Amino acid sequence: MSKIRLLIDYAEIFKGNIIELSKEDKKYLFNVLRCLPDEIIFILDGKGKIFEAKILDKSSIKIIDEHKGIVENQLDLILCQALLKGEKMDFVIQKSTELGVKKIIPFISDRCVLKHTNKIKRWKRIAKESSEQCGRLVVPEINSLENFDDLINHIDNGLLFWEKAESSLLDTFFSLDISKPLFLIIGPEGGFSLEEVNKALKKGIKIASLGQRILRAETSAIVSLSLVSFLLQNYDIIKK
Repeated sequence: MSKIRLLIDYAEIFKGNIIELSKEDKKYLFNVLRCLPDEIIFILDGKGKIFEAKILDKSSIKIIDEHKGIVENQLDLILCQALLKGEKMDFVIQKSTELGVKKIIPFISDRCVLKHTNKIKRWKRIAKESSEQCGRLVVPEINSLENFDDLINHIDNGLLFWEKAESSLLDTFFSLDISKPLFLIIGPEGGFSLEEVNKALKKGIKIASLGQRILRAETSAIVSLSLVSFLLQNYDIIKK
């Protein structure tokens, strides 16, 4: 069975429909993957459905059937990541998509080296490609860049990770409301300032540590998502 997955969000997808591929998708299928006519691939609609399709020629495919796909996380995990330099943000977007995050909000904080970006379109493409690779049915939304103050103003169920926090993730986790979207807030390379931590506390955001080691920002994002996902999946058992 084919392992090739292609996300299409520019056409209606239903059994029997013939879809004309975009220029980008034609390049990906035929130049990168070397696909051939009559080959079977899987199509994701980005809304939770997966379809089997047949390549007709080097410009179109035909939808053959609909299949059950991987179940998405029931809780909305939203990663708020301070802007990182170089390819670190690319890495965070890719890996957090694989880990099931529903939305990624890049933001600027006091210690960010970069204060602006023109990479939102690039990050959306990375999220799309990562969703195709890991078989996710929904592509994470990539928000526009925000500043820290605006970010915390619209968070009512948030967890900010700070290396100097006295409480661990496990100590703090069960005070969160798992019936609401959960915002995980990760700082830049230099971490959060004390002023930012205090602002978050005043907004009711919980503060927690990921342990005694000081982790790189991109590592913190992946570790926090992994640990929180594990805690959510085993919530009833661990709470006992």
